[in-house]
Amino acid sequence: MKELLIKILTLLGIAQAGAPLQEGQDAYLFSLQNQEGKVVNLSDYKGKWVVLYFYPKADTPGCTIQAKEYTKLMPEFERLEVKVFGISTDGVEAIKRFRQKYNLSVEFLSDPKGSVAKAYGVRVIAGFCSRDTVLINPNLKIEKIYRGVDPSADPKKVLDYIKSKNP
Repeated sequence: MKELLIKILTLLGIAQAGAPLQEGQDAYLFSLQNQEGKVVNLSDYKGKWVVLYFYPKADTPGCTIQAKEYTKLMPEFERLEVKVFGISTDGVEAIKRFRQKYNLSVEFLSDPKGSVAKAYGVRVIAGFCSRDTVLINPNLKIEKIYRGVDPSADPKKVLDYIKSKNP
């Protein structure tokens, strides 16, 4: 039923399905503005693990839980030299307010047209990204894709996977 609804919304132009993305493919290299308006280029992170977690909307309950969980685990991510980015279609000012309001350490990126989300196969429905996480390895290849993640469990699951690859 859910898939049928998404297909109907896509046909009506309300939803846009992203291209299917496979683990092992090259990461889509992008440039997006962060919460300070500075341009972030994924290509600058070659040699590091990168977490791209896509979320629907800043300062909503699930998104706040997920951002707080990533913030709580940030010292461990940093110790492993992992860069974490939260990405949504929110504008720069919205992600800046969100980060400040909850004193979050996650770096947020603004993808206002959802083009990066779509490139990674993330569904964009009525301007909101689905809650998916893409893990990029140090060779800028897609290591893992987690679709429809649980906002409270996602950060730990991703961290545990990276730890298993970096004993």
